[in-house]
Amino acid sequence: MFNFFQIKKYFKVKKNNKINILTNLKSSRIIVQGNQNSLLIKNSDLKRLKIGIYGNNNILEIDENCMLRDTNIIMQGNNLKVSIKNHCEIGGATIVCAGENNFIQIDEYCLIASNIEIRNNDGHSIFENEKLINPSSNIHISNNVWICQNVKILKGAYIGSGSVIALNALVSSGTYENNVILAGIPAKIIKRNITWSKDLPN
Repeated sequence: MFNFFQIKKYFKVKKNNKINILTNLKSSRIIVQGNQNSLLIKNSDLKRLKIGIYGNNNILEIDENCMLRDTNIIMQGNNLKVSIKNHCEIGGATIVCAGENNFIQIDEYCLIASNIEIRNNDGHSIFENEKLINPSSNIHISNNVWICQNVKILKGAYIGSGSVIALNALVSSGTYENNVILAGIPAKIIKRNITWSKDLPN
């Protein structure tokens, strides 16, 4: 449980929502509107985190041993889920999950740099003959993915484990293999069968 009296000035949470914070939040703000939303933050190192949940039956989970800085998570809609798994590091990102019945999942040991955008929704609806032609779509970033600065990841992207997304890349909808380097606008595979390490190159 969180210390409500210590951080209440940073919270705007409506009743009928479940909030479970098991760590200290530094210079962070949380807004939860709607009903039956669930927020679980386990023991992690979080600073300048901004969370906005607007809608019903949404779930946001941040697992253990993560380090997040200057990260803005927005959920707008119903039956959405955002999950950040154990041991992830995010230097600065905007994560937007919107629509109905969608998810954004970031698996374990991902290394995400600064000025990153991850969006499962175009922000506005486009219709053709009164039919919606740009619905929201899930995003899944698998284990041990390194995302370099200024990358944008758009709806419908599935990124395989052990991969690297190069500086300034724009990743659009599609399923990308494990252990590849993605680069360019739009991003394409430029190397296969790679591995990467946090160690500096010699």
